[in-house]
Amino acid sequence: MPAPYLYCYQNNNIMAKQESLIKFRGKVGDLSFSKHRSRGYEVRMKGGVDKARIQTDPNFQRTRENMAEFGNAAKMAKLLRVQLNNLLRTFGDSSLRNRMTSLVHRIQKADVINGRGERTFLEENSQLLKGFEFNQASSLKMLIGVNLDAYFDRLDGQANLTVPAFNPQIDVMLLPGATHMQFTLAVAELSTDDIPPRPEVVKSAYIPLIGQYPGDLLEAPLTVDDTKVVYVIVGISMYQEVNNEFYPLKNNPYNAMTIVAVDIP
Repeated sequence: MPAPYLYCYQNNNIMAKQESLIKFRGKVGDLSFSKHRSRGYEVRMKGGVDKARIQTDPNFQRTRENMAEFGNAAKMAKLLRVQLNNLLRTFGDSSLRNRMTSLVHRIQKADVINGRGERTFLEENSQLLKGFEFNQASSLKMLIGVNLDAYFDRLDGQANLTVPAFNPQIDVMLLPGATHMQFTLAVAELSTDDIPPRPEVVKSAYIPLIGQYPGDLLEAPLTVDDTKVVYVIVGISMYQEVNNEFYPLKNNPYNAMTIVAVDIP
């Protein structure tokens, strides 16, 4: 049985790539074998700085500060994912978790009040959420070539999405097997509670991808405190109609969902 061939990455002699008919997972001596979703099978050598030293040694003060802030970012990002869980089943991609944590971490760094290691997600900086794509392989602008106007009206207490008239044969990216599309409007209160309030979600009818579409106005009511930040999400999903039933395209990587507006009181 041939031993695995280990190919070391440039400038990194503690991580290697397995190139063998036999793929390992687990630990063998000082080697730890695993499979990365994009890099394939890898092996690492046991090592690194002792955890107790990182927690106490003055030389690792910056490391402790970075760890504290990143941990808080991961917690806040998780709350957002929990809040939008049902929507993410349709629109989220495999990189969503890391990308959202990275975005929240970036928002933390915009905190000019607290010092290093204590910077936090301040609601006045939450405008940076606008434009976040839940599926990085797609976007609203990629799928449809008309302007979608969405915003939250605090006086009326509802989110609004105006979809203008359009011709799907001209204005929509037509995907193999797709016969219909659907718009989703969601509005949610930005919250740091352990159990964040659920978003209000409204969906359009299934829109045929042939013939002129007259346009529509979607409205999602949300009762919220005047001091709370509200964010608005718009999504587009594709379906195939079979015998009056609508099936999402299982092989469709193009469903798009974007944070299109953030309303800060």
